[in-house]
Amino acid sequence: MSSLNSSSDIRIVLHTTATDLLVSVEPFILPNREREANIWLPHARKTARREQRNPQQAESSNMASTVGVANQQKKASQLDQFWLSCWSPRRGTSNAYSLDFILACTSSLLGPYPIFLYANLLSRLLTFSFLSERIPRLVDRLAGLVKTSRVFSVFGPTPVTQAFVTSWSRQTCSDPFEDAFYAAKFSTCTRDSLAPVGSPLPFGHTLQLAGPQDEEAAAVLCKEFADDSVFFPLEYSDALKEAKEMIRNQQLWTYYIQTPNGGQVLACIVACTRTTENVVAVNKVYTNLTCRSQGWLFGQRKDSVVLYVAHDNEPAERAYHRVGFGGLCGTPTAEFEVEDWLEIGFKNTERGHW
Repeated sequence: MSSLNSSSDIRIVLHTTATDLLVSVEPFILPNREREANIWLPHARKTARREQRNPQQAESSNMASTVGVANQQKKASQLDQFWLSCWSPRRGTSNAYSLDFILACTSSLLGPYPIFLYANLLSRLLTFSFLSERIPRLVDRLAGLVKTSRVFSVFGPTPVTQAFVTSWSRQTCSDPFEDAFYAAKFSTCTRDSLAPVGSPLPFGHTLQLAGPQDEEAAAVLCKEFADDSVFFPLEYSDALKEAKEMIRNQQLWTYYIQTPNGGQVLACIVACTRTTENVVAVNKVYTNLTCRSQGWLFGQRKDSVVLYVAHDNEPAERAYHRVGFGGLCGTPTAEFEVEDWLEIGFKNTERGHW
């Protein structure tokens, strides 16, 4: 169940279970915003399935809503995960609301995720007035639910992230880092835009779904990928844990090339861990330093493949553009809007991982 906090016509709803969240918001998101919701929707679906297998845990989380907002906030602060949704009244109605934002405070096998922000409308419609009426309310509710140290970074569409950072810093006296953790374009490749498959693989090269035999080699590349990010490095033991989890869930692809002596070396890994009915995200692509500039990429059988490509990663942007991802390399796309996303970190916090 959920709890309404309505100090004005704009409402902030606390969801202590993924099941409650999805029942409340999915009708307002699907099918039109499935791609944009990829940053939080697949994880919420996975969590909801886990709640259904363990209904007592979900019921315990829901009990908080029966004893008032203050107690529910105390309960949520003890949870690993919760979600906030922001709603505005529809014009001309007194009791119908439209979904504006979702804030996800969630975690994974390797620890807490950043605060993820989702806007249920296009970035170009996120005016200063619209944001300033809503984001401070989300921030105020979040500040009552978590320790300041939990908010180590926030990731969302650029104007939403910027509004959040301003409001969160003002309310909690948190100090953001001057340089962004991550600044990227959010792009999509569809069945129609996908480029034709090129020449067959060279002799001795193999492309396949990773198996248990790939765990250690994949872990090395997972660690190198994390270390490249600077802000979220991994110990090898955690990288191995991550690789095993992705392989167990059939979310990791491997590309091996033949070495001059006839052996094979793992040249590239591609992880696709966020999947819904029609959309899959490529959330990790890493090529062995000795095998770069070869132009290898992978695909999945979905209507759309989405990814984030850093503004300062021109080689990756060119590679994804050749595959068929839209709005890259200065090429406009009429099918969908390519949005800028931004991650900003905060000092003196307990950093998680993603």
